[in-house]
Amino acid sequence: MNAPVEGVDARTDRVTQSTVGVVLLAAFVFGFAWAVPAFVLILGVSALAGPRANALNYVFERWIAPRIPRRFSRADPGVVEPPIPYGTVRAQDALGAVVLLAASFAFALGVGVAGWLLTVAEAVAAIVAATTRLHVADRLRRAK
Repeated sequence: MNAPVEGVDARTDRVTQSTVGVVLLAAFVFGFAWAVPAFVLILGVSALAGPRANALNYVFERWIAPRIPRRFSRADPGVVEPPIPYGTVRAQDALGAVVLLAASFAFALGVGVAGWLLTVAEAVAAIVAATTRLHVADRLRRAK
C-alpha cells in the first residue's frame, strides 16, 4: 500500500496560482509595476519557508476552504483530488520569485518591455499550473 503524499490541498494550489496569474496580468494591463515586487515577496517567502508561509495559501485555507465543499475527481466521484507535493509547490514559487525578481530589476533599470515580458511569462506559467496541475518549475527540476 502506498503511503499518503504530504502536500498542499489541490484547491489551495489552484487558487494561489490563479491569483498570481490574474493579478500579474491585471498589473500588466493597468501598468501597476509595483505589484511585481509584491509578488516577489509573497512567492519568495513561500519558496524559502514552505507553502504554509504563503499568505495566499493561508487566507484560502483559513477563511475560504472551510466554506466550500471539496471537489471530487471526475474519474471516481468518491475520490478527492490528490494533494500537490510540497516540493512541487516550493519549486513553482521559487521559479516565480526568480522570474519576478528579474522583472523588478528590469523595471528599476528602465527596461519596462523586458520587465513586462517576464511578468506575463510568469503569469502564464501560474495560470497553466492552476488549470492543468502542470507546474513548469517541477518539470524543469525533474528534467535534470
